[in-house]
Amino acid sequence: MQQTLTLDQAEPNLAPVNLRDLGGLPVDGGVTRSGVLLRSDDVSVMPAAFAQQMIDDGVRSVIDLRSPEEALLTGRGPLTLPGVNYHHLALTASVSVPENISRELMSASATPELVGAWYADLVESQARQLAVGVTLVAMNDGATVFHCAAGKDRTGVFAAVVLSLLGAATETISADYAATASRLPRLYPRLRAILGQLIPETQLTAGQDQGAMMGAHAASMDAMQRILVERHGSVAEPIRRAGLSDSVIALLRGRLVDAHD
Repeated sequence: MQQTLTLDQAEPNLAPVNLRDLGGLPVDGGVTRSGVLLRSDDVSVMPAAFAQQMIDDGVRSVIDLRSPEEALLTGRGPLTLPGVNYHHLALTASVSVPENISRELMSASATPELVGAWYADLVESQARQLAVGVTLVAMNDGATVFHCAAGKDRTGVFAAVVLSLLGAATETISADYAATASRLPRLYPRLRAILGQLIPETQLTAGQDQGAMMGAHAASMDAMQRILVERHGSVAEPIRRAGLSDSVIALLRGRLVDAHD
């Protein structure tokens, strides 16, 4: 049986490097409010002092988008104090992409169009999980941090859904996704330290041209949005069909949007 990796076993100073606030982004009728919703790479092995600072800054809910095997490996981590709620909403069954397309996606010839198509499929297949996650954000009294391993793919999809529901432009959503690109040189060494038991070394080599899947290209998120609009009329429509109500969307706007004067 796979054992959980304790913080004592993890390498020191593994503070998140792709943690950022979703505040200040232009959306329909205003801008997103700062200090309410944060996206991140893996928070499960952060130093205890870093976790305490996040709690002191108002984090009251963690949405974990990692696969069951990832969550088993490192556990929930130090964001465990009373009053901090933890929700595991796995968007993939394993740490890698689905087996039937993994070789193509992970190849050096993988294109942003292919990555975007996988993201669109993820929105469709995990629409119920995404609807639950959006509901949790809307109903949380404090700040929420959502994360996967790198804070890029599954986290990027969740962020895109939330921003789409708030009426963000395609360019805004893609730019938020692409902001990860500048963090990749620091991100991949961190992933090697955390997920070295689960992911081949060749998939986590910073600076090596491994195709669009290992990067963070705005064109990948552009493709996801275009595909979902073509199939459903909007990025958010699959989430609405999965049960997300207008009342919850209104709560989400109330939580996340500072209206223009």
